[in-house]
Amino acid sequence: MIDYKHGAWGMGVLFMKRGSVIPKALVWSLPCATITVLLHIFWVTQKGDNNAEMEGINTIWSGYTFVLGFLIVFRSNQAYSRFWESVTLFHQITGEWTSAVSNLLSFCSPNIEKQKEVEDFRQYLIRLLSLLHCNALQTICDLADDTLEVLNLGGIDAASLLHLRTSPDRCEIVLLWIERLIIEADRKKTLEVSPPILSRAFQELSRGMVSVTDVRKIRKVPFPFPYSQYLSYMLILHWILTPLVASQTVLKPWWAGIIVFVVSTSYWTLFYIAQEIDQPFGEDANDLPVREMQREFNAKLEFFVQPLSWTVPHFSLDAEDALEVKVLNSSFMLRQHSDEIRSRKSSLRVDGVASEPAALVKDPIFSATNFFLSPDLPVNEPMELRELQSFLSRLIEPELESNAVWRDLEEKVLRKAPESSSSVRSEEPDILTKLSPHELSQRLQSYLKTRPPALDAELRVLDQLLTEKFRRLRRI
Repeated sequence: MIDYKHGAWGMGVLFMKRGSVIPKALVWSLPCATITVLLHIFWVTQKGDNNAEMEGINTIWSGYTFVLGFLIVFRSNQAYSRFWESVTLFHQITGEWTSAVSNLLSFCSPNIEKQKEVEDFRQYLIRLLSLLHCNALQTICDLADDTLEVLNLGGIDAASLLHLRTSPDRCEIVLLWIERLIIEADRKKTLEVSPPILSRAFQELSRGMVSVTDVRKIRKVPFPFPYSQYLSYMLILHWILTPLVASQTVLKPWWAGIIVFVVSTSYWTLFYIAQEIDQPFGEDANDLPVREMQREFNAKLEFFVQPLSWTVPHFSLDAEDALEVKVLNSSFMLRQHSDEIRSRKSSLRVDGVASEPAALVKDPIFSATNFFLSPDLPVNEPMELRELQSFLSRLIEPELESNAVWRDLEEKVLRKAPESSSSVRSEEPDILTKLSPHELSQRLQSYLKTRPPALDAELRVLDQLLTEKFRRLRRI
């Protein structure tokens, strides 16, 4: 898909080559105009109304060109309708299935004893949805290599995946797996919701599947062959006869060539536009970005299962009294004007710690990251490891998956340095019990200096994130 802009005067697309069908049309119109000029010069006869042999040809020829123009416009309208119907149905598929995931995640039990089952359900659900979306795209796309990304399927039973491979309709099988997964989760009380409300998720999944079937209709049923064949014949006949007619009915050779060039280019351009947009799930420049669509859907699913996505944000009236935010732009920048900021209290309390929000109030534009990195965060105070892990997740998600990074930190960074002078084994745990965020950053940097650059990729990304965000914190 081509992302373009018209420009200030609306002519920004004139010289764009990628995706243009005009070069194809010129392959036909330029020879046609050239032949017209040559016939006008070397076919020595009376021109215009003085040519008795061409008398009455204009009436017949205008009727032919009218029929040809009507057929081409009708073909273009049908192709345009098929294109937009395909785009609409695909977005309906994504919207229905995304809404179904959102509903199911909100139905998950908050019971602490069931958190293991709930997490397994979340992870299994997004993997099956990714597989379902992938199979749906593969059935409607027209790619030489239809390999698409899916979330890791390594945990799914291999025999079931082999069974899916031989299925005549993989989407229906994966949809059935998802429905059975929901039923079993409801039976085990992993989901806590009344049956009428749970049925909404089934409705959204089924509506998405109906939209998949509608898109397949467009993919499998092309524009009727007789119509397309006859239109091609009419264009070829027009290309042959137009130089003959124009060279004898137009008095000047250059005007004959210009008129033939414009008319022929218009007809062939409309013809190729219809062919270009008739099936939008291919690999042409004007087709939809199928692979990018799958990646975006996977990214949504992965973001959905992060704890902060399905957890209701904490709300504090104290914070609202201290800072009022009314304007938010698309890049998640909190924008205020002087008349929209009112300091109602002298301090902002977060987790019981008072701090002045003056730096935030003075800055007219600040990002959401800077908002949460307010000075009340105790980055220099020692924390219990559990508190430090929670603090770290606020800093690095969604850039990094905090649980996986924390396991690496415990294994490689948080262990105490061995005491070589002591021959008696200490009974104390070998992992630090308290550490401040800044000390963690320093220990991480010391550890990475001893490692080859090619190793510990995620920890190196974590070091960069911590360094940058602590630098921001010092500026606040």
